[in-house]
Amino acid sequence: MKQIIVALLLICAATLLGCAPKETPTLYIYCSETFWYVLQEEAVSFNRINGFRIILLPIRTSETSTGSDSVEVSSDQRTPSPWLIRLRTQTDSQTVDPLTTINPEIESQLQTIADKSFGDIFLSDSHRHIEKLSTLALSTTEFPVCYLTLTMLIPKGNPHRLHSIEEVLSANRRLGIVNPSLDGLGESSWKVLSRIFLDNESAIPMERIQLFERQYDLLEALELKKIDAALVWNATSQINFLLVKYAAEYNAEYQQVLREAARNRQPDELRFALKKLCEIVVAEKSFADEVPLTANPDERMVVSVQLVVLGSTSNYGYSKRFTDFMRSKQGKHIFQRFGFVTD
Repeated sequence: MKQIIVALLLICAATLLGCAPKETPTLYIYCSETFWYVLQEEAVSFNRINGFRIILLPIRTSETSTGSDSVEVSSDQRTPSPWLIRLRTQTDSQTVDPLTTINPEIESQLQTIADKSFGDIFLSDSHRHIEKLSTLALSTTEFPVCYLTLTMLIPKGNPHRLHSIEEVLSANRRLGIVNPSLDGLGESSWKVLSRIFLDNESAIPMERIQLFERQYDLLEALELKKIDAALVWNATSQINFLLVKYAAEYNAEYQQVLREAARNRQPDELRFALKKLCEIVVAEKSFADEVPLTANPDERMVVSVQLVVLGSTSNYGYSKRFTDFMRSKQGKHIFQRFGFVTD
């Protein structure tokens, strides 16, 4: 009997020694500014089910191609937008060519991703970025995840009684857009402006249009009333701006609500926390109203956003599981809480 017990112990020990701990799957996801906060919420919810590590890499910083500028998603604190801490470069609306295909820094980043074969998923609101990925043979599969509508923000209360782009420019007011070479918001804004003025057979009055390097800068200028109107995505523009500007208050409030939810055994604490967040941060600090882009429905622009699984992914199956989650009922609900349209 003693020999049998010893043999069983030896077998168990050998089995345990031979079973190395299973490595946690890790996904590296490139993300544009528009989706920084909603993607963190998607990752937290996905991790609760699957136990993955999600590393976000901001598009438009030179360091992100190797991961040194990456941010690991945390379950109890959201990381403020990395675009806020980047050095600004002054954009001269008179000298910038709005027909530039892609910003050189982004193009260099995409080329480095291809050269180093690094990353799993890519999410951007720019069709030019997706086209470049295809040119570099980086995209394997595309999945539609949401739709964005271009709209216009004006100071709260509409003091200048502005109701369309034409009214803004004909009244000699200042209109702000993101530089069209930088992201999808700028691309779409410029296309709408071009279409409107082409129909009117007139040139775009560049002296009344101010280009901004980042969406944050655009919204900050509107809040400070340095411009009279801003072309934005109606889904997330003001929400993202306020989350960045009031990040300290946001994280403190978020953590407090999570603690209360855990104490009360709230089954859907993330949903509850986000509801509180919108009530306290967004509603109280809102500074702008949304107005229709133009009186002509044919001149409004809706953009389909594609989530791309990269050819450089280390595990297509893991990447596909994350994209399936984002397109599931639960994933769509998270998008919708941030104002995105998913169908």
